[in-house]
Amino acid sequence: MTRVFIPSIFLIPVFLLLGGVSTSYAESSEGGGSGGIGNGDVYVGAYYPIPGTGEWASFDTGIPTNPREFKYEPKCFEGDVGNIVCLNENERVCSAGPRGKLVYWFARLKESGNPWTLMDPPNPSCIYAEKPRDIGDQIRETILTEFQSRPIVPGTLSLQPSPHTLIGAHTNFYVDASEQVFDFVMLEQSIRIIARPSEYEWDYGDGAVYGPASQSGGPLPADRWGEETATSHVYRTTGDYQASVSVYFSAEYSINGGPMVPIDGRATVPSAPAIISVWKSDSRNVADDCLVNPAGYGC
Repeated sequence: MTRVFIPSIFLIPVFLLLGGVSTSYAESSEGGGSGGIGNGDVYVGAYYPIPGTGEWASFDTGIPTNPREFKYEPKCFEGDVGNIVCLNENERVCSAGPRGKLVYWFARLKESGNPWTLMDPPNPSCIYAEKPRDIGDQIRETILTEFQSRPIVPGTLSLQPSPHTLIGAHTNFYVDASEQVFDFVMLEQSIRIIARPSEYEWDYGDGAVYGPASQSGGPLPADRWGEETATSHVYRTTGDYQASVSVYFSAEYSINGGPMVPIDGRATVPSAPAIISVWKSDSRNVADDCLVNPAGYGC
């Protein structure tokens, strides 16, 4: 004999307003063996997800306050062998917890003896032999690692003047880094991460560093090269130096198009290094006329 369950009064909005498409937590002692999920059997103390919150709540099926009674039947029940969608979707749809099963929900008035009516809309939902772990919690635990593993495009480092500069003069450094968007699937949920450059750490190659700082710098017109800027640097000795900048990206993420949530942590992305040759200038007073003496000093 198929048994039915009677939801408590606060379950009415779940089934009447949502048409029975909410996921429920259930366990059967018949039809599926000990601890299995059978046909039309829900026990007292089940769980269901609160729509739109990602949270789970419990209800007691033993309080007779609802005028209707309910039962479920497995979606891939015997005889439904032609339902290819069911067979393909079973594991994907019911993966929030162990032993998830797709079922259809039916309802009728209590003690009416009327035929069971498929809930409207007739969408299948999941029942579980254990309370599923919250997917949002699992995503929050690993979202920083996922963010830091994204292929973030590094900033582009530029120097003025380059590839040569003068000792004792200000060499202007700036980096071009942009906002980046990553869309991917994680735990069968659609995730979007938006990463934005937030700070910069400069390594001028001669032992001097600057930052992390919020200044990304910017280009100067050629007639202003040598001016001091927020990110410029003065080399005190000649030689070839390898300069670089690391860009710190902060990010936020959303799940299935929901609100954006800040990620607690950053990704550090180094730029490709740039080689700068530091020269010295030498000034002398000369009396030669280069037209008269082309071999004179400075000619």
